[in-house]
Amino acid sequence: AVRTAFVRLYREGLIYRGEYLINWCPRCETALSDLEVEHEEIQGNLYFVRYPLEGGGYVTVATTRPETMLGDTALAVNPKDERYRHLLGRTAILPVLGRRLPIVAAEEVDPEFGTGVLKITPAHDPVDFQIGQRLGLPAINVLNGDGTINENGGPFAGMDRFRAREALVERLRAEGLLEKIVPYRHAVGHCQRCRTMVEPRLSVQWFVRTKPLAEPALRVVQEGKIRFIPERWTKVYFDWLTNIRDWCISRQLWWGHRIPAWYGPDGAIFVAMDEEEARALARAHYGKDVELRQDEDVLDTWFSSALWPFSVMGWPEETLDLRTFYPTDLLITGFDILFFWVARMVMMGLHFLGEVPFREVLITPLIVDERGQKMSKTRGNVIDPMELIQSHGADALRFTMVHISGKGRSARFSRSLLDESRDFLNKIWNMARFILTNTEDLPEGLALSGRPFAWEDRWILSRLQAVIDEVRDYLERYLFHLAAESLYHFVWGEVCDWYLELAKVRLYGEDLEARRTAQLVLRTLLAAIVRLLHPVLPYITEEIGSYLGMEVSRSAYPKSDPSLRDPEAEAVLSAFQELVREVRALRAELGLDPGRELQLVVTGGAQAERILLELGPALARLARVRPRLALGAAA
Repeated sequence: AVRTAFVRLYREGLIYRGEYLINWCPRCETALSDLEVEHEEIQGNLYFVRYPLEGGGYVTVATTRPETMLGDTALAVNPKDERYRHLLGRTAILPVLGRRLPIVAAEEVDPEFGTGVLKITPAHDPVDFQIGQRLGLPAINVLNGDGTINENGGPFAGMDRFRAREALVERLRAEGLLEKIVPYRHAVGHCQRCRTMVEPRLSVQWFVRTKPLAEPALRVVQEGKIRFIPERWTKVYFDWLTNIRDWCISRQLWWGHRIPAWYGPDGAIFVAMDEEEARALARAHYGKDVELRQDEDVLDTWFSSALWPFSVMGWPEETLDLRTFYPTDLLITGFDILFFWVARMVMMGLHFLGEVPFREVLITPLIVDERGQKMSKTRGNVIDPMELIQSHGADALRFTMVHISGKGRSARFSRSLLDESRDFLNKIWNMARFILTNTEDLPEGLALSGRPFAWEDRWILSRLQAVIDEVRDYLERYLFHLAAESLYHFVWGEVCDWYLELAKVRLYGEDLEARRTAQLVLRTLLAAIVRLLHPVLPYITEEIGSYLGMEVSRSAYPKSDPSLRDPEAEAVLSAFQELVREVRALRAELGLDPGRELQLVVTGGAQAERILLELGPALARLARVRPRLALGAAA
């Protein structure tokens, strides 16, 4: 698949080999795409250097990288800058090396930066490269692949780039050409892999011509054929594709997909599926067999990744999997690879198959530590998920990750959150054990329908329907954290804290039919809860489900029953819960023994009478009181 894509793009004129300014890592000794460079603020210096002028005098230039002046081929000023208009057309002399430098006009020069005079080093700066291309200036590379100065650096050849900087500054100071050094904080590109400071460097590399691929990728999002969630990432996607530059895809690494290009004796290029085809192309070109040499570079790993939605389905063959599963519905990924991967999959999918690879893209936040810092080995804050699974279990880790996965750019992770998730799992397990233990004698064949419900049954079944609707809505909108939160509060705060306690009155009472009703409601609740929780907590719910005779992973996700919604029961239980809370708060405020039974006089009319008549035993159990109705309260 990778070779097919490369060969087709090359023959369509969308892959080319050329000399261009690229990002270069001196440690990895490889080219990097723009996306593989991370800019970090560093404390550096601004060096003010005097360049002598032919005919006398000098002009001062400010630079953060004095060692690159060894590759200067011009000086530039903004044509609107009155201070330097008189210098246009004159010639400066490069310090130390003595190279003659024309002084040219370039609107890219910022009159406010430094002195307003820019040294032009086309082989080592992106802006300078563009100016040099436009004005036909030579580009002199002064760096070897390992970051040392090459033969173009004169007396500094062989030195490391930073050692050369020190030596050059000392030389300039000795010759009276260093005017001053000013501390300067600025953003500098670093290699994403090894954190080494990256150098812009002129190099011959392979590139993808991205503009023709980006335009259709923009159009499908504008037309709504691909939707980003959250919506704000659509603008980020648009901005990047609108301003996209050609993609450097060759890498000087030991491992990867080797570029399928072979070179003849005179450097002619033959791109082919294999060496046999390359030899046939060379034979047709030269009229005879010649010795060929394959390109030693490998492809950027994101080139093959861009083909993933269809290459894994057997493309370029027309397989059943490809016809069945392309395009897919949803891609879930992090924002940090929106351009590395997502945009490129869209470009390649449209180009090779004429259809989007997916219809929705859910962008998740980046997991950071509890202080909000990105996890990295250098900071020592990386957490091994296998260790967390060993200590807390896979379900606890999964629930924690879902719970913190809001719609922000980052999600803070801490072990305390993991502890809370483990506590929740313990709560679920204890709830299930309580229900299973107290329903062991439930005869088979009994149905819930047609039975008289207690207030608490009506309430919890009504709340279950509301939670089912709420969770389904959250899941359909990819608000997984809200779905997890809703289930957490329902299971712990309503089922465990209230319904189980209320059900104990009948479970431990003498009314067998009332006990059976409570048992059936408990079983119904447990069966629904394990199915609701299963996408977030697959292991514990499957285990509990096995005791219910269920294969949870193959069960239908719960749907609500509108006939069980009961606003009246919810209002009654809300009043009951408030009463229990008030009694508990009053007991704590007065410093009364929690185990001491108190007498409670209730006022409140018909609703109070109803609560006492039907929920009196539960009130006595939960609040440790002997309740009675105030005289005239029911009038």
